[in-house]
Amino acid sequence: MLFDLLAESRKIIGIDTSGSKGTRSLVRHLLPYCEAIGLKAELLGPRSGREADVNLVAHTVRKGSKNLCPGGLALVTHLDTVPGGEPAYWTETGGDPWKATLKEDRLYGLGSADTKLDFLCKLLALEKVGVKNLKTPVALIGTFGEERSLGGARWLRDSGRLTPKFAAIGEPCELKAVVAHKGILYMRALFKTQVGGKRSSPFITEHFRGKAAHGSMPHLGENAIEKAIRWMRDRKGTEVAEIQGGTVHNVVPESCRVSVQEGEGPAPRANFLVTFLAYLEKARAYLKTHRNEDFDPPYTTDNVGVVRMPDVETIEIEFDFRLIPETDEKTLLEIFESFEHEVPGGKIEKIRSNPPLNTAKNSEMVRRIGRAQTAVRLHKAFVVKSGNTEGPIFAEMGAQAVVTGPGRSVGNIHAPNEHNEVSQILKAVDFYTAFLKGFC
Repeated sequence: MLFDLLAESRKIIGIDTSGSKGTRSLVRHLLPYCEAIGLKAELLGPRSGREADVNLVAHTVRKGSKNLCPGGLALVTHLDTVPGGEPAYWTETGGDPWKATLKEDRLYGLGSADTKLDFLCKLLALEKVGVKNLKTPVALIGTFGEERSLGGARWLRDSGRLTPKFAAIGEPCELKAVVAHKGILYMRALFKTQVGGKRSSPFITEHFRGKAAHGSMPHLGENAIEKAIRWMRDRKGTEVAEIQGGTVHNVVPESCRVSVQEGEGPAPRANFLVTFLAYLEKARAYLKTHRNEDFDPPYTTDNVGVVRMPDVETIEIEFDFRLIPETDEKTLLEIFESFEHEVPGGKIEKIRSNPPLNTAKNSEMVRRIGRAQTAVRLHKAFVVKSGNTEGPIFAEMGAQAVVTGPGRSVGNIHAPNEHNEVSQILKAVDFYTAFLKGFC
C-alpha cells in the first residue's frame, strides 16, 4: 500500500492550508505519492500574485500534452480549508485545529471532512486499480482557493488545459451523490468617510459570541456580527470606533468585537452598519416569497460572514446568498441599488457569482456512480445540496459533474471540531476503486 491511510491523514491535517497559507506545502507533500503510482504531475496556477496558491494536476496522458484530460475523468478535491477560528472552540483537539485527534471512529481536525482526506482516498483507489489499466484519461486534481473564491478551479477552466467528460467533485456527502445544488452570489459592502468629530465619552467595548456553521446553513449557527449590529441599533447616538468579526464569507461568524462611544452628533459608521442590516432584511423579505422543497433549507439563505475596519475611515462587510433556482439574482441586486444614495460614502458591489449545479439524473456519470454505490453496498442515493461547489465550473468545461465524498457536511464543516469517520474514509477507498474500475 502506498501509505497507511490513518497515519497519512494525520500528517496532511497537520499541514495548514487555510487562508493565506495556500496549498503549495501540501501539494509538495502529495506530489511524490502521485508519481509513485505512475501519474505525471504538474503544478498549475497563476504566475504572479499569491505564490502559495497552486493546483496539483496528476494525470495519465503523455507528459507535455497541452490537454491534460481530453474527454476523460477529472477527480477533483480542494486542498485548502477555511481558517481555524478561535482555538478555544476546538475542544476535541486540545485547542489546535491542525492536531489530528482520533476518538473511537472519529478523526477530528480541520480539513478532515472538507476535504483533504478525500484526495488520499482517491490516491489509494488509483493505486488499487492500477494507472496502466485505465482506458480513459484520468486527472487527479487538488485545487487551491475553493473556500475563498473557487480560484483554483476557475484558473483551470480559463487555462483551457482540461476538457473532461466526467467530473467527480469531492465534498463531504457521506458518499451520496449530489446532482444539484444552490448557486452563490458573493457581495461586499464598503463604507469610506473622513473621521468625524471627537467625542468625550469613554469607549465601550463589547464582545459578541455566536456559533459557527457553514454559511449555506445559517440556521444551524448564530451570527455574532448581526448580534453586534442589532446591539448598536438599539443604542441611539452610538458611534463605532472599531469593529472586527468573522473570518470568511462562507462561515457563520462565531465572534465579533465592537468598540463604541456614546454621545450627540453624527454617527456615520454606525449608520452604515445599521442601514446595511435594514437592506439585508428587505432582501430577506423577498427571499421568503420563493421556496424549493428539494433543498434543505428550501429557500435562498444569506450569511454576513466578515466585518472589518482596515483603517479608521473604512468598514468592509463580506456577505453571500445561496440561491435556489427560483431566486432571481438581478432582483436581489436591485434591492441594494438605492443603498449608496441613502448612505453617503457607502457602496455595495457584487464580487462574483457561481451558478447552481444541475446534472441530469439519467446521465452516464450518474449511472456510473450508481453502479459503484451498488458494488460496495452503499445505498444508491442522489440528493441535492444547499452549499456551492466547484461542480458548475467543471460543468462549464464540458463535464457531467457529480459531487460526492466521505464525511458529514451539515453541522460539521466550517465549524470547530470538524471530523470524519474512519469507517467512512475506508469505505470511500472501496467506493472510488469500484468507480474507477468502470474506466478500465
